[in-house]
Amino acid sequence: MIFATDYFNYIPNELPEFNLKLLLNIEDLNNSIFNEVFNILKPHQQKEYVTFKESEGAQKYRKERNAKLPYVDFNNLPEIFDDALLQKVILYQKEGEIGGAIYDSLSEDHKGQIARFNSKIFEEEKAKRRALMSDEEKRKEKEWWDKYDADPTPRFMGNVGEPDTVTSYIIKYGVNPLTREPETIESFQKKYTIDPKTGDPIPREKNE
Repeated sequence: MIFATDYFNYIPNELPEFNLKLLLNIEDLNNSIFNEVFNILKPHQQKEYVTFKESEGAQKYRKERNAKLPYVDFNNLPEIFDDALLQKVILYQKEGEIGGAIYDSLSEDHKGQIARFNSKIFEEEKAKRRALMSDEEKRKEKEWWDKYDADPTPRFMGNVGEPDTVTSYIIKYGVNPLTREPETIESFQKKYTIDPKTGDPIPREKNE
């Protein structure tokens, strides 16, 4: 299964800019899946992408992307990342239209490495942040989480400067923001579906 196709399956009309950039990144960075993703598009969407790809905006975006990110050959990844390559790959995951493009090139071992690294960083940053909090701030935070945990249908709202969807949060941090447990996209999709109207995750046992 190619997970990148999920970004395009439910778009009936024009492709949003995010998807156009995502497809450009797939063609550039993970070309082995490009045809399969491209072929699920409607004819007018395919034409739209070709027009975008040839535009000055696309060329500028590609140039800026290449200048910002270190080179990684996603078509020839080693079985296990060393620390240097691991951190390079993680940089690619920080923006959704790039992270989504390279996700299918990663093995389960790669995803496990990334999830463990991101979870470690997440916990370290959380500990540093809490160390700077006053007792009152800690009390309010605990009250918020107690209320959140008591809600049978909690929604992930995201934070300023952070991913605004559960799946993008998982890709970036390797942690499910709803449960605060380590998570991969594959394990998440086995447990949840996404409500097409609200974008909220729905446990599969409640939806099947």
